[in-house]
Amino acid sequence: MASVEETQATDASDEGEPLTPEEERLVDQAWDVIAAVLGRDGDDLELDSRLAEDLDADDMAVTNIASALELELGVDGLIDEVADWTTVDDVLDSVLYCAEDITAANGTATA
Repeated sequence: MASVEETQATDASDEGEPLTPEEERLVDQAWDVIAAVLGRDGDDLELDSRLAEDLDADDMAVTNIASALELELGVDGLIDEVADWTTVDDVLDSVLYCAEDITAANGTATA
């Protein structure tokens, strides 16, 4: 089984390309936030873990994930994405998508 970092680094971007260091940092932080909000260990999460079915996250928990991610990462717009979240990978994709403006402003454009 691949490590969390290996899985995140290869699968969390839509294009399947390796993540930039900035994207890896965001994904790592997001992973930790998701686990913390759900009261789980990070090792309990998989990219294909379903939020409701596998992780017992109800609508309030998913909204709390979005709020915590926005606060922790300084990323706006995640609350608007929650309706599209089914898996952990969906959450991470949204983080990377919503963070594009931030990383571009910092001079580290995302792919």
